[in-house]
Amino acid sequence: MPTSPALRKLLLIRLDRIGDLALTLPVDEALTSTTVDWWIPPGLEFITAMATPPRKSRTISKKISLADFLTLLTEVRRRHYDTAVIFHAPWWVSLLLWLARVPVRAGVRSQWHSFLFLNRTIRQKRSRAEFSELEYNFRLLESVLDKEPGTMARSRLKLHSEVEREFLLRRHGLKAASYNVVHPGMGGSALNWSTGKYAELIHALVARDENVVITGTAGDAAFLQPLRENLGEIANVTWLDGKLTGRELVTLLAAARAVFAPSTGVLHLAAATGTPTIGVFSPVRVQQPKRWGPQGGKTAALVPPNAICPGEHKCLGQACRFYDCMETITIADALKARTGLLQA
Repeated sequence: MPTSPALRKLLLIRLDRIGDLALTLPVDEALTSTTVDWWIPPGLEFITAMATPPRKSRTISKKISLADFLTLLTEVRRRHYDTAVIFHAPWWVSLLLWLARVPVRAGVRSQWHSFLFLNRTIRQKRSRAEFSELEYNFRLLESVLDKEPGTMARSRLKLHSEVEREFLLRRHGLKAASYNVVHPGMGGSALNWSTGKYAELIHALVARDENVVITGTAGDAAFLQPLRENLGEIANVTWLDGKLTGRELVTLLAAARAVFAPSTGVLHLAAATGTPTIGVFSPVRVQQPKRWGPQGGKTAALVPPNAICPGEHKCLGQACRFYDCMETITIADALKARTGLLQA
């Protein structure tokens, strides 16, 4: 196994989703004397630009042409990186680093290409969910840099708004700290509340004469359309699904009174702005908040209160005696968590 050289130029690679990137970016903050470049997915550059401090990043698609591969290979060779760390990427990235002869090519020892093309691999059984995803990422980098676990200063992602806040809020008839954001959609990687539960939450907030903003993307249609039908023409609700850029979304989250969401990227963006953030989480082991919970001083993670989940990687469905346990997380639980965060 190669010894890590004096670290001058470091390439960090995470090519998956918003939440994964948000739980990886902070690992570089202690490397103040190192030039750090990030490879991130297209569409997420607003996160590295709005981070404090901002990160230097390049967007890379998971699927590229041979011509693009060769262009990247030439670029990596010219950059003369000392070390490259893969947190998540397709197999061809490992091959590219090998062909570029990056001295230390590191990542988690798991898939076949990590054995062929990487020369510093670390065994991490993240499915055990013994730590948060952020902690796993810190420990991976510490191992690559020959540091003892826990010796690098821990930090969390911090986001600031680059969009003119008052203009954005005025455009949508909103005032800072006067609305709650409810983001019911997710990619399906974990259990979620039902549409009926989100409707119940929104009705409860509106009954308190509070405003609600509903966010989402086209990919959240399976959650949003039934919710739209359930709510009808309800007062004090503003639908901004599909109407915000990434920068505008961060600004909206930062100015909210509180944010409610399942285990999805928007939850982590909200936590990074410092807004009180309440997440709805599954008790399945790999989906628990112990691994995927929001990071921040004003965050709360709700899980089914009495479910002893036998699922390790996925819900066992009706074979489990706690089936439909997500519905046992009550609206009172969510509102109580918000009160605690607002008073903290």
